[in-house]
Amino acid sequence: MRFISGRSRWGKSRVRELAGFRTTGWNYSQNAIICTVEHDVENHCAWQRFLPSGPLALLPIGDKFSNIVWTMSPKESSEFKSITEDNFLEAVNRALDYGYGPHPTPSILGSSDLFSWLKGGISKSANDCFEIPPKVIKLASERMAFPLSLRHANDYASKRVALIGDAAHTVHPLAGQGVNLGFGDASTLSSVISEGIAVERTSGGITTEEIRSRSKTSECDDDGSTGWFSKGILS
Repeated sequence: MRFISGRSRWGKSRVRELAGFRTTGWNYSQNAIICTVEHDVENHCAWQRFLPSGPLALLPIGDKFSNIVWTMSPKESSEFKSITEDNFLEAVNRALDYGYGPHPTPSILGSSDLFSWLKGGISKSANDCFEIPPKVIKLASERMAFPLSLRHANDYASKRVALIGDAAHTVHPLAGQGVNLGFGDASTLSSVISEGIAVERTSGGITTEEIRSRSKTSECDDDGSTGWFSKGILS
């Protein structure tokens, strides 16, 4: 049984294009700066700061290294890609720390129990303070910038071709669901193919409806709700 599985880079899929799959979506007026950075200590936590220009995500990948996804305007991304490493690191650390306002403190909420229904059984010390991500000290990769968009393939499969990951559905990184959707696609496609082999069915028999109905991510992705949620947040 032979077939082609289409993936993509930054939502652009040559397989999807050649196979004639149509998509629905739109472009955001934003770019993302991505790179790998090194910290002065190990980072074991994913961090996200919501800034005026867009969110900045710091995602640990092991040891003292993290990946950065920083959403900003196309003009800003061009500037941040070309400035010196020292200036870029200074901007990152500033954005992750004090750059856009003072640290919140427990006293802001006062002593009232207004939010007790949110706390549940969790107790929070009055001495707890705003946590600061590990300091970024060095670039560990080149900086790249790419435009952000939402794309959803109208079909996931045709004769001997199946789309998975960003080739099937590209969402704004704010949603944080791109990789989860991709893992779900790979798992579902693997299951469908395995069952097809068991009953001696060719890959030409795989349909979009079968993939969607079997996918655990279909409820989130089939109607584009993840994309609409991101669009609403960013509007």
